[in-house]
Amino acid sequence: MDLMLELVFGYRGRDCRNNVHYLNDGADIIYHTASVGILFNVATGSQSFYQEHTDDILCLTINQHPKFTNLVATGQVGDSADMSATAPCIHVWDAMNKQTVSVLRCYHSKGVCSVSFSATGKLLLSVGLDPEHTITIWKWQEGAKIASKPGHNQRIFVAEFRPDSDTQFVSVGVKHVRFWTLAGRALLSKKGQTSSIEDARMQTMLSVAFGANNLTFTGTISGDVCVWKEHILNRIVAKAHNGPVFAMYTTLRDGLIVTGGKERPSKEGGAVKLWDQDLRRCRAFRLETGQITDCVRSVCRGKGKILVGTRNAEIIEVGEKNAACNILINGHMDGPIWGLATHPSRDVFLSAAEDGTVRLWDIADK
Repeated sequence: MDLMLELVFGYRGRDCRNNVHYLNDGADIIYHTASVGILFNVATGSQSFYQEHTDDILCLTINQHPKFTNLVATGQVGDSADMSATAPCIHVWDAMNKQTVSVLRCYHSKGVCSVSFSATGKLLLSVGLDPEHTITIWKWQEGAKIASKPGHNQRIFVAEFRPDSDTQFVSVGVKHVRFWTLAGRALLSKKGQTSSIEDARMQTMLSVAFGANNLTFTGTISGDVCVWKEHILNRIVAKAHNGPVFAMYTTLRDGLIVTGGKERPSKEGGAVKLWDQDLRRCRAFRLETGQITDCVRSVCRGKGKILVGTRNAEIIEVGEKNAACNILINGHMDGPIWGLATHPSRDVFLSAAEDGTVRLWDIADK
């Protein structure tokens, strides 16, 4: 008899970003923990799993094009010295039937930290954890690599296609923002220029979102959001958050931007904010988790709801109208788990982990 995976407690939020997404008009959410991709039905709390990865998943994105509905790409940790089974790779798979559509074996040694589909859904962009932080563009259906280039000598956290483009994307990282164009098989890029604004210096950039008319927004480690026109710094939204702006999300239908950062909950402030297209007005949402500081790692927006993943391994739905919070998932925020004990007669168990907590779990209640 084979054991069947039925339920996974936990979500990897501590070192990932923008890795929780809605599917099926918000009926399902997709995320990952350990080496497992998880489809979670919000109404029933039931889970189903994609289990083809051989090591921890580090990044996840969904294909927004209607032709490729419910297609997910995930990138994993790996060791490229061994180009066999443990080589870092990207899997493109169907979230509903869990079938693998494509496996992209890459030379991103150490692993893949960011994936993004293009506007038509046909191209996939990946960023590696290798020393050159290589950026690669794939025709994922054919499993073919179109273009590849060293990205930066320090960490790149995210690279994302412009939502209306198959050729333009932006990468952000340690003291880095670059505006890229795919031209045939060549990758051309321009560094973001800060000199247009007095005393502005290149900060470490953690997240990226997009506006109309070739505007780009980047979230910084200091809590500012930079607004770029083409590759030139246009203005700075100072202290959009009190702490680092770890996550941003562009909503295509109304152009609003969601930001997620590190913030102490206060009367007027919250770790999740919804901004207008010009990043001038915003509404702040508090997460009501009881944490002294909320730290958001992933944001995404569905119909009337904002989906949030936190560093503390919670996944939370926030209602836009009433600002009500619904905690869907929680887990240990730092591994490894050192203690595990089942109850002798009841369907509960205890876990103890490096995050300094002991937690009591109810199996029936999930």
